[in-house]
Amino acid sequence: MPEGAAFSHLTAAVIHAFPLRTARIPADRPLDVTTYADSARRRRVGVTVHPLPRDERRVIVDRLHVTPPVDTWCALSAVLTVDELVEIGDHLMRRQSPDATLDQLHEAVRRYAGRHGAKRLRQAAELVRARTDSRRETWLRLVLHRAGLPEPEINVSVRDAEGRHIKLGDLVYERERVLVEYDGEQHRTDSMQYHKDTRDLERAVAAGWAVIRVGRLDRDERAIVRRVRSALHRRA
Repeated sequence: MPEGAAFSHLTAAVIHAFPLRTARIPADRPLDVTTYADSARRRRVGVTVHPLPRDERRVIVDRLHVTPPVDTWCALSAVLTVDELVEIGDHLMRRQSPDATLDQLHEAVRRYAGRHGAKRLRQAAELVRARTDSRRETWLRLVLHRAGLPEPEINVSVRDAEGRHIKLGDLVYERERVLVEYDGEQHRTDSMQYHKDTRDLERAVAAGWAVIRVGRLDRDERAIVRRVRSALHRRA
């Protein structure tokens, strides 16, 4: 690796463990390297070299020089869709151990103005939300958003009539007492977690909440929207 170079774009996204869609990371994809040294920008087999402004930072992850998480997110706007950028933006502001704040993302978007993908990046930044737990939760939220449904709260406390905490709800409509849950992979791989979640949802129903569960086999987005809209209308 030449002086001043760093892994970037999709290669950096893999190193940072971003929630990329599987199709984005084929095994034979070239490595992405960013550098400000003109002498290092010649063509290399298996490597795509990108220009790097001298004022951009690098970080070290597992002894590798990498563009920082927020800068990597910005660079990905050249190759990812708006929805994919929202999923990664949500990941950067995840509920546990976030990498960035919304102000930091918006500041990065301003710095990125005029570059390839800047328009998609601005659109994604308006849809990014904090406190998420998974890429599929973000996907589900965007499905409801694009259908024109009200925006739910994300990972907030679901409580009974006496105000006692039952669980953190994925997508919560508190006024209507509608809870939309995405059943993730832990429901297949962690029997104890599955048991706890099932009991918590039973308590929520007993406390008067309408619970809508969406799983990985629920691929008909219109059907998901109909279920949520119907529950909201019944509770309105």
